[in-house]
Amino acid sequence: MSHMLLVSGHGATSGGGLAAVQGGTVTRIDSFGCTGLAYDGRRLARMLRCPPEIAPMGEVVVYDERGVLRYQRLDKVAAAHDVAWDGDNLVVVSAWHNAVQWFAPSGELIHEIRYPGPYDAWHINCLARRDGEWYATVFANFGTLRVSSGVNIRGAGKLLKLQTGQPVIEGLSAPHSPRWVDGMWVLCNSHERELLAVEAATGRIVARVPCGIWTRGLAYDDEFFYAGGSNRHVAGKLEGGGEVVVVDRRSWQVVDRLLLPFDEVYELLVAPASLLPGLQRGFDVNPHRAHEIHQRQLLTGLGLEQPRRLWPSGDPLRAEDFRCSIACEIPASCIGNGLLELPVKLTNRSESFFTTAPPAPIFLSYRWLHPVTGERLPELKTYKTRLPRTVLPHETIEMTALVPVPNLPGPAILRLTLLQEGVAWFDEQDPANGIEGPTDIQPPAQPGG
Repeated sequence: MSHMLLVSGHGATSGGGLAAVQGGTVTRIDSFGCTGLAYDGRRLARMLRCPPEIAPMGEVVVYDERGVLRYQRLDKVAAAHDVAWDGDNLVVVSAWHNAVQWFAPSGELIHEIRYPGPYDAWHINCLARRDGEWYATVFANFGTLRVSSGVNIRGAGKLLKLQTGQPVIEGLSAPHSPRWVDGMWVLCNSHERELLAVEAATGRIVARVPCGIWTRGLAYDDEFFYAGGSNRHVAGKLEGGGEVVVVDRRSWQVVDRLLLPFDEVYELLVAPASLLPGLQRGFDVNPHRAHEIHQRQLLTGLGLEQPRRLWPSGDPLRAEDFRCSIACEIPASCIGNGLLELPVKLTNRSESFFTTAPPAPIFLSYRWLHPVTGERLPELKTYKTRLPRTVLPHETIEMTALVPVPNLPGPAILRLTLLQEGVAWFDEQDPANGIEGPTDIQPPAQPGG
């Protein structure tokens, strides 16, 4: 089974979103700012970001390979950070409440572990599970609202056993993303811009990997660790794209960096590539609804706040919708019995679709006129050029008009316009709907001449 690396993020300047990394290529899936990700082998849970000063709430979206499986609004969550699966229940970090909360599939809060203190006094952020026991990283026990605290976070961070609050690792600096790998804890020591590997029994640092960027979000496969990096937390770099820092698991050396389309990275996750179509489809799991919404967005993007129709129709146009513009250079001369292939720019100036569809299809056509009287020259048959596709209201397309030349040597006028078959010529409704120009029809070449 092929896999991909999923990256969640947000950003004040770039917006956020979800991205997929495959073969070194980064593809942005969407632009919804998000934090935690969790995959249980069947479903992906994704926390959408909502800063507590904007609204005290959380949102989680659950996907499978077809698209969005369910959406839940979690009113008892604020400053939602991480998310994890516990069977069918979701475990969510509510950093603002110093709490980790368990939610049933119905959205009901069924369990909570809450640490004492005012809002965000611990800054609980990321979860891990080892041998059935839950762990969490915290910045410090500030004793007050974190953003108003004067506590230096350097060395104050911990990895705690969640149930008891007992520290497993101390002396960390703004830690995130703990992972139990190869009998040791590997985590992001964010404030020191590094990746740490720590022996659980002794607290000995096994490896320290400088990343040169605020680290948050960690995933791994058989060969590499993937650490998220955010430039916004680096002094002098208030803006700048996030990164994935690739670290070789054997040498503990940085071997690559991948630029991301958003400023701040929150989480990294290795997931099956088969999940990608569902993530890209998102809420558009109902093809009919998705098609209708996308069609309306297309039309409103063209300035039609209330389009008369959503779908192309070959029904007869209303009188006020016979409105077009045609730009074309009429040649100074042409050969009788020949065929002109004329580049044309056609603009739909109406509120309706122009389509070559029954029952009254629209074609680009022409008339040959006498240069003095303006009467039509005798022709065997008028050729009609099909529109290459439906022309949307106020859209301009380029196409080629095919115009047979009559075998009537001498001066003539060629007039191009649209024709709705069985209804009317556009220029008969308004001469501005056509374009004309003089040309001189030359006798066709004689055989053997």
